[in-house]
Amino acid sequence: MKKILFISLVLLTIVSMTACEDSNNGPLTPQEEQPIEPTAGSNGRYLVLYCSRSGNTESVAKQIQTTLDCDFLEIVPKMTYESNYNTMLTRAQTELAAIRQGNYPDILTMVKSFEKYDIIFVGYPIWYGSIATPMQTFLHEHATKLAGKRIAVFATSGSSGISSSVSEAKTLCPDAIFTETLLLTSSTLSQMNDRITAWLEQLETSK
Repeated sequence: MKKILFISLVLLTIVSMTACEDSNNGPLTPQEEQPIEPTAGSNGRYLVLYCSRSGNTESVAKQIQTTLDCDFLEIVPKMTYESNYNTMLTRAQTELAAIRQGNYPDILTMVKSFEKYDIIFVGYPIWYGSIATPMQTFLHEHATKLAGKRIAVFATSGSSGISSSVSEAKTLCPDAIFTETLLLTSSTLSQMNDRITAWLEQLETSK
């Protein structure tokens, strides 16, 4: 009986020492996300950048990318937006207020260079008349790299106009060259294909 008790104590001591050694190494932390680079198309003259929550802006972005067969990149927020619409609206309002104070929400997306692109398509949903906050962060962080580049803005909204958000984009990237814009609202989204085709022709794009 004493021998069994002695062996049990020895095993307990070993387990305790192992636990102490592990704790000295500090807590394990999740691996940080890596920056996301564009998915390449066969036409490297154009890049489609977009952020989307409901999927409407994503649909427009994918149609542009398919038509031009160009590079494609989603702007991804560090913290995923809530599926509950009202909760998401509250967060959007908070982030927009923070941006007005100079505090931009974190995103996971970055682009090293825009040098090879003739046109950069920038798409976003309009939130309370403004550019969706992840895209605001992206433009703010890449303003220097976008200097002198031609930017074509497209946006989706329930009924809001696009002019205020385009003014924001010009403020965020004052040295970029902004071209004709495209807005699709809930009442015109069904005309997406025709409107995109006409817009791309206006921009004189080609495969």
